[in-house]
Amino acid sequence: MRRLWIDGRFVESSTGATLSVIDPATEEVVDVVPKGGPADADKAVAAAKAAFPAWKKTTAWARADLLVEIARRFRQHQEGLALTLTRETGRTLRKNRGYATWAATCFEYYAGLIRDRRGRVIPSAEPGQLNLVIKEPIGVVGCIVPFNYPLLLLAWKVAPALAAGNTVVIKPASQTPLMTLDLHAIFDHLPHGVVNIITGSGSEVGDALVRHPDVPCIAFTGSTEVGKHIYRLGADRMKRLHLELGGSDAAIVCADADLESASRAVAWTAFLNAGQVCTSAERIYVEESIAGRFLEQFEALTKALVVGPGMNEKTEVTPLIGRKERDAVEARVADAGREGDVAADRTGQVRSAAVRRARTQVR
Repeated sequence: MRRLWIDGRFVESSTGATLSVIDPATEEVVDVVPKGGPADADKAVAAAKAAFPAWKKTTAWARADLLVEIARRFRQHQEGLALTLTRETGRTLRKNRGYATWAATCFEYYAGLIRDRRGRVIPSAEPGQLNLVIKEPIGVVGCIVPFNYPLLLLAWKVAPALAAGNTVVIKPASQTPLMTLDLHAIFDHLPHGVVNIITGSGSEVGDALVRHPDVPCIAFTGSTEVGKHIYRLGADRMKRLHLELGGSDAAIVCADADLESASRAVAWTAFLNAGQVCTSAERIYVEESIAGRFLEQFEALTKALVVGPGMNEKTEVTPLIGRKERDAVEARVADAGREGDVAADRTGQVRSAAVRRARTQVR
């Protein structure tokens, strides 16, 4: 069983409880991880706070070199990270290899950025004055990462935070903590306490991070409902919040569109990661004059999609993360079918076929 990573070493959970990680493709338990509690969040924050003064004073060039090493290690461990991601997220091995590369590129980008940027010079209001804007790190950043892109969204939070001279405490989603806990091998060359990784529920560990007086900044990706909750908790201390929340995105297909390209684009955005993307198209508006032809092409593309487990290199649509999410999709499909509109019903039939195939594969 993996353990928490606090202050550069493995740590047992204070609660003694565990969380089971389920393979979405087989519904079998892949592994169990510690279910941390508020006390573990306190330890991680204390370690990050203690490491902050020295990390803040580390030169930008030295931090940049350390971030480049992180990128090198991501590429070195690409296959192992991709395998773990596929087992816990269900996403294809092919895409997860790519996300490991993207993560490496992200750290390289911020390593380059900090080598020659610290602030800016602005015009002076009076002769003889020199006005400068200097950017300073703020301290401990709590990075709360969702299940749908546990590596990429982690990199987008952690890389800029470390580059700027902040220290971090990372909390992954309870469904997908395995790869995140394995990142000790990516970060263990950094000074102890600069990166800390803890697991646990959002209501306990997540809230403890948001409420903590020594965490001035929270970077969160997840649902709008949870984002509002974090906003309320952080308001008392005027915390800096970076909230990337859910959406209800629309695809619009006009009459003069290339229908082949449009149908492929809509199919891609609707079924990417089984639709578990905040920017996936949830509503499709098609001009009436081309609606019939568009639906024919969209239906043909949907029927041709290969639904299956992520370990199969030919798979295009992977399972949803869990039963609760699958049941929610099936309920929405049923609602759409009951509405009675011809176009909506036809689209519902297409999606129902995809859901039935996904359900068969999951079971």
